[in-house]
Amino acid sequence: MAGSGLTMGARVSDEPADTAPLKGLSARDRWSLAAVLAATLGVGLIFGFQPPLVSLILAREGTSGLEIGMINGISTVAVILLGPFYPSLIGGLGLRRSIAAGTALAVVVLLLMPVLTGALAWLALRFLTGCALGLAWIASEIWLNRLATDRSRGTVMGFYATVFAAGVAAGPVLLQITGTTGSVPFWVGAAGLVLTAIPLFWVGDPSAHEEDGAAVRPMAALVRAAPVVMLAALVAGLVESADISLLPVFGLDNGLDEEHSLQLVTVFLVGNVILQLPIGRLADHLGRKRVLGACAIVSAIGPLLLPASVHDSGLMWPLLFVWGGTMYGFYTQGIALLGESFPVGELAAANTVFVMVYSAGGVVGPGLGGFAMDLWRPSGLVFYVSGAAFLLVAGLLSETMRRTGRSH
Repeated sequence: MAGSGLTMGARVSDEPADTAPLKGLSARDRWSLAAVLAATLGVGLIFGFQPPLVSLILAREGTSGLEIGMINGISTVAVILLGPFYPSLIGGLGLRRSIAAGTALAVVVLLLMPVLTGALAWLALRFLTGCALGLAWIASEIWLNRLATDRSRGTVMGFYATVFAAGVAAGPVLLQITGTTGSVPFWVGAAGLVLTAIPLFWVGDPSAHEEDGAAVRPMAALVRAAPVVMLAALVAGLVESADISLLPVFGLDNGLDEEHSLQLVTVFLVGNVILQLPIGRLADHLGRKRVLGACAIVSAIGPLLLPASVHDSGLMWPLLFVWGGTMYGFYTQGIALLGESFPVGELAAANTVFVMVYSAGGVVGPGLGGFAMDLWRPSGLVFYVSGAAFLLVAGLLSETMRRTGRSH
């Protein structure tokens, strides 16, 4: 399966972690961590701010639902299409400049949107947004994986996921403050991106490694080198996108009113925000694959309990909270495993493949979830997301059995 990087990563991840792993970071690395997390907050903010703003404005202008969906979805397609070019671009610019360049392009796009209006123009601008935020997104994760050690990787990625999810959750809140008319919301969104990127000017790129110039395997070989890690990315994309898009529809199908149906997504996302750091700390202590497996099991069983609890808020809200947090753990622990599974020289390419696989899942997830709902109303969604999580459980079990067989 893997080379020496995977073998070493699996061994180290099972060792007990330091009680306070971030204490091992130097002052320089702490400043770098803070700067990257600040930029991550801005990227998350635009992920949560721009799509509903675009959707509401276009809907008000009479644009069809299909066109609105295509315009918002094109940014994810852009990340997939540009994936093969990101590693060389990041290698040429460096991590700090890549994040700054992606942020700057996203700012320009936001400022152009009130000027270049119309569905076709916004389709192009949303594509550019995907290109820009994809560059900042991947460069940030590479940087964090370089800063982290095997004893602190889960904690660092827990911080990262918490900050990103908080940014996404803050996007709609900010939109309620700015409103959706005129140029003001676009200016405010651009200002938020600029402010969160400012700390990057006070830090430098992580130290260069001898492995940075090493030959990188083709993308297909990188997937084969860490199949369970890439499976975690795929399942995360399939499940997260479907849940966020379709949980309100599930609520309506089960007799909830619109307000309570929307609250399903809110509680689900709150679990994302709050539980990532505890999950990361637990992974540093118990081993990342063990915790990833536990998250997969909870996320496989949790949805199956939802239909029986949908009319009992005392059961439904805790269930959604825990399910939401453990489901997002697929991505954060997958990224942490990525850092311990590949040498530094391949990290940019491997991280890009991981994001491409996750994004591909995000593109097809809502469609597959919607198809499942059409086949089995009112509970098709829960069967779909549960089945996807069970797929990850099966992948982890299969890898464990192969490893056990080789040891004998």
